[in-house]
Amino acid sequence: MTRSDSATRWAATALATIAGLGLASAHWLGLVAGAALVSLPQRTLPRGVAAGVAFGGLALLVAGASLALAGPAAVETARAMRQPLAVAAGASLVAGAVGGLVRGVVG
Repeated sequence: MTRSDSATRWAATALATIAGLGLASAHWLGLVAGAALVSLPQRTLPRGVAAGVAFGGLALLVAGASLALAGPAAVETARAMRQPLAVAAGASLVAGAVGGLVRGVVG
């Protein structure tokens, strides 16, 4: 795989996103691992970190969607826990950024 081929890079990013979301659903360290997987196909370190942060945001959206599918009571319970919810949101984005730094290690 070459990083200069756009189609291959997008396909690798999509596959890494799916695998990363699976890892993130199993354990919180999966956020870091998923962000690392998503960052590897990117051309530069800043793009890798941005892809990692975007992965963290996507994982947050997927968690919110699963709460919404669980019903209104689950959403109300989550909204009532404002501080833990804010920590989870921040941790998701920070874990994505940390995972994205792997792109700088793997040249």
